[in-house]
Amino acid sequence: MIPSVEEMIERYVAAWNGKGLDQFKADFAECWAADATYTDPNFELVKGVNGIAELAQTSLERAPIRTFSILTQPEYHHHVGRYNWQVQLPEETKQGFDYFEFNDQHQITRIVSFF
Repeated sequence: MIPSVEEMIERYVAAWNGKGLDQFKADFAECWAADATYTDPNFELVKGVNGIAELAQTSLERAPIRTFSILTQPEYHHHVGRYNWQVQLPEETKQGFDYFEFNDQHQITRIVSFF
């Protein structure tokens, strides 16, 4: 059975809470299409499971104590969607939102993150 879009987004956000590169790769592989891309204000283009896992590892090294969570239920139609998220850091909470695209298996094929 194919997981729902909501489940894939939950898996994606939860993957950011991993504790090392191997865990990041395994967790992102569950929700991230092999050729998926990611971009945000700091990174122009990250490609594939290895790319997103390496980005998450860099994030973990910069902020080892952090927790990502979903703030709003994903809204989506026609293979595109959006949701709001937050990251809890020791001194502050930051919020942002992601625009995403997904394939017929509900794997993420593109994320554009704003924060």
